[in-house]
Amino acid sequence: MNLWRHVGDVLAYLAPEPSLIAPRKHIAVIAALLAVAAIAGAVVSTPSRRSRSPGEAPDVWETMHQRVSNRAQVDLYDNFSHGLDAWQNGENLASTWSYDKNGFVNPGALSLFTPSMHETNYDLDALVQIEAKGLGVVFRAASPHTYQVAKLTVEGSGPTQSLAVERYAMIQGVAARPVRIRCPGRFQPDTLYRLHLEVRGDTFSLYIQGKLMAYWSDARLASGGIGLFCSPGERARVVWIRVSHNTDSLGRMCSFVSSMF
Repeated sequence: MNLWRHVGDVLAYLAPEPSLIAPRKHIAVIAALLAVAAIAGAVVSTPSRRSRSPGEAPDVWETMHQRVSNRAQVDLYDNFSHGLDAWQNGENLASTWSYDKNGFVNPGALSLFTPSMHETNYDLDALVQIEAKGLGVVFRAASPHTYQVAKLTVEGSGPTQSLAVERYAMIQGVAARPVRIRCPGRFQPDTLYRLHLEVRGDTFSLYIQGKLMAYWSDARLASGGIGLFCSPGERARVVWIRVSHNTDSLGRMCSFVSSMF
């Protein structure tokens, strides 16, 4: 019985936000998880337990596995140096996507980042340059026809340009009316824009160059991955893109423990 009491204590420590965990408590969590990992290894090496009958409540191991998995680190990064195999759009990607002389990718038709498709809450970071008109950044993509969009567009000519963001939802191929936000200030045409998008439940926060540009809520899509696109007449360069969540030490430890179940 003491074992299950300790396991329950571990579950109680797995708070959803690492910022809420005090340093001393954080160390205790990691120590407890190391102990759980050792126990899990022993359990895996023994014959499997009986199957759970329909309607029977999940046992403590299943609950613990789910909690640990939910708290595990997600860190998906692509600088496109190994090709475009992780990006899919149901067509010949090479016909619309290309590389420039520096090895940066030029997106074309919408393509989704396959490893991210089952994610729910995450941070999306990217370093991009808009060469002509705009670039579409997709998130919470359930399919190539259903997703959320934050589209960067540039306006003006000459030594400086203005930047705007259009956000909207695409549901079964039908786009909602976009909401347009103009970014303050003006930018050089060759500016590299640092994007940071926080996806949390039904709320979203978009930062450009470290400044909050938009904050909004939309409950229509509960989960889904990320993607990129340029419409006809648009051209952009993407240096790298990253999808991450729970990247602290506790998240890394949970990833290790989860892999042992």
